[in-house]
Amino acid sequence: MKKIGADGFRAYREKILSRESNTVVIQREALLSIALVFPNTYAVGMANLGFQSVYRLFNEFPNVRCERAFIYEQFPGVIRTLESGEELQNFDIVAFSIAYELDFPNLVQILISAGIEPFAADRHPLQPLVMAGGAIAFLNPAPIAPFIDFFYLGEIEPQLNSLLNSLVKFKQNHAHKEDFLATLAEAEGILVPSKFSAKKTIKRNFQSLKDSTPQYSPVVSPDSHFKNMFLTEVGRGCGRHCNFCAASHIYHPFRIFSLEKILATILSHHQKSKRIGLIGAALSDYPGLFQLCEALVDQGFELGLSSFRLDMITPSFLKILEKGKLHTLTFAPEAGTERLRIVIQKNLSEQQILDASHAIADSNINQIKLYFLIGLPGERDEDLEGIVDLANSIQKILWKKKKKMIFISVNTFIPKPFTPFQWSAMETIQEIQRKRNYLEKQFRKIAGVRFTRKSAKEEILQGIFSLGNQNVAQGIYLKLKNNLDWHTAWKLSNLDFESVIHNNRDLEDDLPWDFIDYGISKAKLWKNWLTSQVQKT
Repeated sequence: MKKIGADGFRAYREKILSRESNTVVIQREALLSIALVFPNTYAVGMANLGFQSVYRLFNEFPNVRCERAFIYEQFPGVIRTLESGEELQNFDIVAFSIAYELDFPNLVQILISAGIEPFAADRHPLQPLVMAGGAIAFLNPAPIAPFIDFFYLGEIEPQLNSLLNSLVKFKQNHAHKEDFLATLAEAEGILVPSKFSAKKTIKRNFQSLKDSTPQYSPVVSPDSHFKNMFLTEVGRGCGRHCNFCAASHIYHPFRIFSLEKILATILSHHQKSKRIGLIGAALSDYPGLFQLCEALVDQGFELGLSSFRLDMITPSFLKILEKGKLHTLTFAPEAGTERLRIVIQKNLSEQQILDASHAIADSNINQIKLYFLIGLPGERDEDLEGIVDLANSIQKILWKKKKKMIFISVNTFIPKPFTPFQWSAMETIQEIQRKRNYLEKQFRKIAGVRFTRKSAKEEILQGIFSLGNQNVAQGIYLKLKNNLDWHTAWKLSNLDFESVIHNNRDLEDDLPWDFIDYGISKAKLWKNWLTSQVQKT
């Protein structure tokens, strides 16, 4: 790094750190050093509760120093930690927290830019151990497995102490890397790709929340996507198990924290932030949500809530949200017709959607966001028309009393591991573009509707990362090393990406993630897949 770059990055670090409210204490003289890397920007990473929780938990452990690193867009090629500006290659462990499939190339580029051999098999024993965790890493580790020494599969709490104790002893005893990985491969919830046997099943780590305290964000920052917002979880998993949704399956079963523990966590750790973000895959299903929100706004807090189910909206609850200064509500009807919502297990009737729209029209909420999927199994053109009709109906209700804005995002369905729809094919890029062009044209005719257009090429790429095997890793590396387009990279890596994403799969097919046990049998998922096939006719 040139001196001018070093000076500029130092000033950037100091500015970011000075603007944070951070309760984490770094143990400067700790024996084991960990660079915790979010392979995206600071703004995205610090809005991720899992990343923030691991940062806090690692630093609370004796003899561990954990610093954060991100992609710094204004400093290309600079891969150093935020806290000290140290290079990643000088740490004992480089730990990736992965929240998005599209960050896989970022992970590899970070290793290359940091001077760390990207392929684990070729990495020098004196270079850092590279580990990975996070929801995406334990959905399908295969596409990045050749780059990773070991994966942590599942929720961090159950094996945290055991893992960190092992890593500290590894450093203390100057253990040989291969011997250590062989021992680590026997631990619960740990995948060591170089030591893995195809006959082995790995059970994900899973935390009972009965006596647990919610995870929370120890850092509040104006530079996070959730500006100056304190985040805490209300529960994990979702009992509804929509056929397309990975989170409801890999975080099975649905578990919640008590109202008292959530409030105590907020009051103890919110660091004077008045904005409280409640996190949960099934936030609307939290039984004490009304009481929780009411208690928070009565104490002067503002609310930030993730996506809501429209059938949970009531006038009385909207009053609480207004008092909490919530200006935008986010909903995910997913499909435009009741028929298709039944197929995907999103049991939400049109009447329930319209009733909620009437309640919102009478409130002071001034805008809503709607999320839909295209390319779902069983989708017909009439379902696309249904999206337009539904948006039209909602707009008419909202504009009858006050002109409220509607923001619509249409994403392409991507088959996810461990869901009933993991056997489904993904739409071709031509079909994705046809459907999205139709919707965009129709939405232009509806006043007050703003349509967010996605990249079909990126969605196809995400599908490859979601469903692919270890051949994907070679393609990623060749793409970055030789500045290739993805088509050429896949060809050189012998990956027939079209067969990976555009063909239906069968029960007998070996899937790259079959060795992981999430507590829902493959037979059960297959049964639900067959049921959806009957429902779509």
